[in-house]
Amino acid sequence: MGVHGLATYLRENHSAIANTLVFSTVYDEVTPLVIDGWSFIYDIINLSDLPWVYGGEYGQFAEVVTRVVHAWLSVGLRLYFVFDGPYPDLKFPTIISRMTRSGIQPSLLFFRTSAASRSAPRFLHESAILPPLMLAACVETLSKIAETARRAQDSPTLVEVHFADEEGDPYAVELAARLGAYVVGKDSDFVVLNAEGYAGYIPLDEMVWTAISAATSRFDQGDDDGFQTVVNSKAKKKAAASQRAGVGRGILPPDEPFDLQLTATSYTPIDLAAHLQIPPSLLPLLGALVGNDFTGSRDPSSVSTANPINLQWLFFERQLTLSQRIVRVAKTLSSILHTVFTPGTKNRPKQQVSSVMELIERAVSILMVRSVEHMTSRERERVVERVVDATLQYAIPKYEGDVPGHEGLWSSGVCALHNADVCPLLRYLSTPPSAGALDSEELVEEKALLETQERVRALYVAAYRSGRLDPHILDTMRTGTFWYRQFLENPDLETVSRTFARPIQLWCYALLDSTLGLPEPPEDQEVTSQTEPEDLNERAGEEDDDEDELIDVVEESDEEDPLAPLRGALQQLDGSQASASESTPPPPSVSSHTRSTRPSRQKVVLEYVRRGTRLAAEEVPVPSLSELTSNDSDADASPIQLAPVEDRLDFMLPEQRLVCLTVRWIVSRLSVRAQASNGNKDREKERWSKHEVRAFLASFSWFAPQSRDASADEQLVPIVDRNVQLVAQVLATMEALARFSQVLFVDGELPNPTLRFSGRLFHAYLTNTKPIPTQDVPDRLWHACTENLEHAFLEPSGKRRKKDKKKEAEGMNGAVTPKQNLSKGQKTNGIAIGGKFGLLASLDASA
Repeated sequence: MGVHGLATYLRENHSAIANTLVFSTVYDEVTPLVIDGWSFIYDIINLSDLPWVYGGEYGQFAEVVTRVVHAWLSVGLRLYFVFDGPYPDLKFPTIISRMTRSGIQPSLLFFRTSAASRSAPRFLHESAILPPLMLAACVETLSKIAETARRAQDSPTLVEVHFADEEGDPYAVELAARLGAYVVGKDSDFVVLNAEGYAGYIPLDEMVWTAISAATSRFDQGDDDGFQTVVNSKAKKKAAASQRAGVGRGILPPDEPFDLQLTATSYTPIDLAAHLQIPPSLLPLLGALVGNDFTGSRDPSSVSTANPINLQWLFFERQLTLSQRIVRVAKTLSSILHTVFTPGTKNRPKQQVSSVMELIERAVSILMVRSVEHMTSRERERVVERVVDATLQYAIPKYEGDVPGHEGLWSSGVCALHNADVCPLLRYLSTPPSAGALDSEELVEEKALLETQERVRALYVAAYRSGRLDPHILDTMRTGTFWYRQFLENPDLETVSRTFARPIQLWCYALLDSTLGLPEPPEDQEVTSQTEPEDLNERAGEEDDDEDELIDVVEESDEEDPLAPLRGALQQLDGSQASASESTPPPPSVSSHTRSTRPSRQKVVLEYVRRGTRLAAEEVPVPSLSELTSNDSDADASPIQLAPVEDRLDFMLPEQRLVCLTVRWIVSRLSVRAQASNGNKDREKERWSKHEVRAFLASFSWFAPQSRDASADEQLVPIVDRNVQLVAQVLATMEALARFSQVLFVDGELPNPTLRFSGRLFHAYLTNTKPIPTQDVPDRLWHACTENLEHAFLEPSGKRRKKDKKKEAEGMNGAVTPKQNLSKGQKTNGIAIGGKFGLLASLDASA
């Protein structure tokens, strides 16, 4: 992540650039730290060696997070965790590549490897995939720590959790600048981004815990010239043993209680720029030219407009190392500046550099090492535009407020950093008024509609800021896309995201569109057919690789920078566009909310799902809420999001919990698929057995959270293909249901059970490595999960019997044959098909 090769360059030039920081429990100083949340999660998973393959040990993960946070607080650190918001469309190619590399390819390798080989610790470590519910587990754990600290301390908040408006890196640096804080993470962009007051970047892997020996931490006052340490030979030996036992693993503190010391390395943009001999304001341009997450990676053999050139292939010879590429770009920029600003320089270029655009064009021209004679002028312009786009992503608005500090945050009440009129989050959650002339009655209706939308928007903003709204939900509002988190699943089967999560996700789209309005599709994009949710897996769209759209940002000024007069050019490609942009609003894009008097076209969401062994975008039509509910009530009815909590719970499912809902959804959905398959044996085998349901329910610590048998958890549990697929189904469904509860604002009434779930225990019960304790499955929960679903389970192989085909065709035991045409809301054996979660709506409210 970040600038290609910059992390390596920092390590190689550590002595010339780095600064050493020491935090200790014996000091009283308080230092603010802004932590990149996703880097923190990945580092915890990597260092704690939790068994990811079983689906996630969320309770143990929470324990490790708590331990690290408490250790940080003990050495005087005030913590601000920042998580990414919705994805910027410019970063889509990088995101697709990253998801394919980190999720889909490891799954393919896992299922193509023998059972013995893939169980080896080395294989599991090298092919690790992040379980999908880790974000929810981390946020819930941090929120609990923050609440506990808030109640126990009279001082200001010690732990805060922030969710960025868009990309998390600029938000983290801007927040750090307000606080005078360091940023902690694993992204070299943090040493390129800059703002006044920003203290610097601390890599997570350059933080080390050590224990301060009790013997060496006591001092007796000696002579007048200072303090004298009092130790004896036994104390020295004891201190040495304590030091050996008291060394942590990265950010994980020592297991034994010690007086702790945390040593860290920091890098500042100013020191890096001085070492490279360029102004700090040109570090973003250096990052764009060297290559970052926004330039993308393309086929080096292609130079067509449709498939943009790989900039690294265009600018650098193959034999250059990553560090050498950084040095080459820095020398090129330095040389251009020296030629322009040094009077009397020989061989001054005929064409002077009078704007940043000209600087970029000249740098691109000098750096090119490939023959570009066959490139058109437009293709060369596109290379420059890509560099400009990637550079603009680093721009941070200059803060005009008071001195840095916690008091300057949340001045608008809806955003920690920005006023309401410039906050990106509020912009893409807002719907502009209707275009065209309106009569007085229409104006009244329009005003009432906007007031309702404002109330709903305020609820979503508050939920998102507090960590109770998945950032991927906002992708549907920001770019009209949705990204399922990729986890271990059989690549030869249909992805669980499409089978189990998409039908639930449709409800989220319908709810958001009915209140705030999803983005209109572009003029040239139309939905060619209307499909029912069951047929959506046949629809596919192509990913949008358009990288021409410039992101409108506000750049910071730097009066001491010799290029300060030229920095304004970063917001346009030439002077004519600058003047036009001041008077004309930008054209609508896929992320624009538009409402007009003409009939609206069918809304669509591009869902990025696994298709075979690649990640592809599928065009999913957004149904209206009336279609899903079979409700023909007028559109002016109050949104369900504003209804009393009892009505919202009834809308989702009557008084049931997410685990019960997960079981009923999976079992019912697989049953319907099997019944509609004309006796397909593979579909029949997909059904869950009652033993599997009982194993799943018992894998939650219902009675004694976090108090499991450690020896049983540590034993080797076989990894079976079917069991891996069952876990994938469970996680995809639980995550989709959690998002649905967030959209309805009932997540507080339906507590997320993630921290109680143990994937390894689930596998152990499934393989009979460990017997299922009878008391671990409450009778009431079992009854609620299985009532009216007796026909839906997979029968044990020893009890199967031949069925009368004629009776089966007639629907014996409530089975539904494919020939039956079930209308929306029709019931079969007490199970509703379609409408209000279909099969789930029949769940007994009294269970």
